[in-house]
Amino acid sequence: MSTYKFRVLIEGEKNVFRDIEINSHQNFEEFHNCILTSFGFDNSQMASFYLSDFDWNKGQEISLFDMGISEGDEEKLIMNKTTIKEGINCIGCHLLYTYDFLNMWNFFIELLEISIKEKEGDFPKLVHSEGKAPKQNSKNNVLSDEEIMKEILHLEGLDDDFEDEDPYKDDIFEGFDDFDDYQ
Repeated sequence: MSTYKFRVLIEGEKNVFRDIEINSHQNFEEFHNCILTSFGFDNSQMASFYLSDFDWNKGQEISLFDMGISEGDEEKLIMNKTTIKEGINCIGCHLLYTYDFLNMWNFFIELLEISIKEKEGDFPKLVHSEGKAPKQNSKNNVLSDEEIMKEILHLEGLDDDFEDEDPYKDDIFEGFDDFDDYQ
C-alpha cells in the first residue's frame, strides 16, 4: 500500500491550505472527514469530490451519498465505496471538492507525493497547516431562487443549454385575463 500526500486549498483565501496524508486503500469519505476537520468545518452538509483535469474542469463526481440520479452510462461513485487509488493515481492529479452546496465552499486538491511504503500511524492525518481557515458560516450567502437554479444547472453542466430567460414566462398567456381568449 502507498501513502498519498495532498495539498488542499480553499477557494477565495490567500495562502490558506492544508497538506493531508492518506493511505491509498482508504476511501474518499475518510478524506472528506479529514478535510472538514482540518479546516474546522462540521459534517452537517452535503459534499462531492470531482475528478479534474489540469485546468480544474469538473469530471466524474464522487458523491457523499447515492442520490439516485443517473448521468448516462457513467458509473456512480460513492465516497465510502471508492478508494483513493481508484480515483487518483499519479503525482500532479487534481480533484475539486465542494462542501455545502448552498454556500459553495470549493477546495482545489492536488496530489503532491506518493510514498511507496505505507507510513506508520493513523491515517488520514493533517501533516501541515498554512493560514487561518475561514469560519464555516462566514459566507452567509442567501441566494435567490434564480441564483440557486443557476448553481444547480452549473453543477450539473446544464447551464450552457439554457438562455437567461424568465423560466416562468409563458409565451401564450400574459395573465389570467388572457385565458378567456383561448377557450
